[in-house]
Amino acid sequence: MQRSDYLNPENMRSQCAKAIQCMEEDCKALEIVRKSIRFFAEDPEIESEAFDALVRQLEDYETVMEAMRIANLTDSGDFHSLSGLVGNEVLDGETIFCQMENAWNMKENYESKEFMYRNSMAATQDAILYTYYRWKAGQYGRLALNSHRLYKRWEEKTERFDEIAASTNHLFLATDEIGTWIQKGLSKIRGAFQNGVYEPDKDDEWRRQLINEGIHLAMGYRDRGGDQNGPHEIWQRGEAADREWIRELVHSYEEYGDYSDEEIEELLKKLNSEGCGYVAFANVLADEFRRKEAEFEKIFGFPLFQEDRNGITYVNYNPLILDLYCASDNHNRVWNMWQKHDIYDANEDPSADVGRGTTQDDRIYRFERYMNGRGVVIKIKNIRCSTEEVFHKCKEEAKRGNRVIISTCPVRLEGEDGELSQMDGGHAMTVIGLTDDGRVEVSSWGEIYYITPTDPDYQEPEKNHARDAYVKIQSVSFESVK
Repeated sequence: MQRSDYLNPENMRSQCAKAIQCMEEDCKALEIVRKSIRFFAEDPEIESEAFDALVRQLEDYETVMEAMRIANLTDSGDFHSLSGLVGNEVLDGETIFCQMENAWNMKENYESKEFMYRNSMAATQDAILYTYYRWKAGQYGRLALNSHRLYKRWEEKTERFDEIAASTNHLFLATDEIGTWIQKGLSKIRGAFQNGVYEPDKDDEWRRQLINEGIHLAMGYRDRGGDQNGPHEIWQRGEAADREWIRELVHSYEEYGDYSDEEIEELLKKLNSEGCGYVAFANVLADEFRRKEAEFEKIFGFPLFQEDRNGITYVNYNPLILDLYCASDNHNRVWNMWQKHDIYDANEDPSADVGRGTTQDDRIYRFERYMNGRGVVIKIKNIRCSTEEVFHKCKEEAKRGNRVIISTCPVRLEGEDGELSQMDGGHAMTVIGLTDDGRVEVSSWGEIYYITPTDPDYQEPEKNHARDAYVKIQSVSFESVK
């Protein structure tokens, strides 16, 4: 901390809130423009070479706008982080350093007087004076000690400021690179019209870099989250390298150490049948560690990101989903002699390839246990609320920097194209956004969907075969790394 430094947490939080609001408005504006571009570009009544050239240009603009949206989301997240890291105490460098100097001067003055009286003690032969000098020396010694303690308390404020500075100095740096590529992309687009025809640069490096940088920062472009059928689809492809890493991962867990290929395939089918809760948490993990790839690989033993044959980055969801599933499925907490124990229930599921799924309490125990075993402390909390309160509660948790898992029964989802997906039974998903019209944006099966929490079907159990109806949410917060 320097003398000129000043931190007012309330002012800082107010500024952060205003910045977040501006970025949210920017994202809404970008979405309106994106939808307008898509609507115009897909107009079947317009046909011409010039229109086709314009459509190609608009597609490039969409690529850039998605990067802008991701950059806004990233900076908005950093403002949320900053707001939570600044503490609750005003730290005024001028005041702090003045108080430190005063305390130090008082300490030295008291120590000088203590030294004087101790010398007087040594010089006197008078017992009464000796007693008086000793009392005065002790008095000034205590005053010096109190002044030193006061100095240390003020010094702790400088250390607190330095800790805040150190914990926030990484913020707002992540978007520098993508910002550079956004500007380069815009420059390339503007210069691509030749004689009235849009001729995009054959060197598509800026497009690749925008996509790669974007996926490292937030869910976007082709990243729509994990798919509970992903590991099974990879297994079905039958490529030797893919099957080998799946075998190795499955066999690394005692419960599945001797599984044959046939049993592994049944396990992957079971994951597809019941794995929505595991995928919801895998999405949360991927989001938490997007800008901490090295830390992720150290904790989990495999990279968070991979590149395809075209050099395009993608999130390595499938190993994460499968590892979480093998480590956690059918594990339950039991009490024995007032102590908690973990047990594996081999008979929990209806069959070898059909699972019973997870409840909210299952997810709390299993996911906290999974992360604790990897040295990361998380807290999962059930949020009690009515269907009318779900949207507001999701918004509150987002403001706190927490992620949300939502589960519904029955399943009533609307795709990005407006197509409805409906089925009976329960389903867990990751909340990834909120819309102005009160819908909750979720990731499920590797796609984006929308939920309307106030849909009456969530309050009328007699209308579906499961004979149950609800919308439930859970918050996930990351406490620390051990």
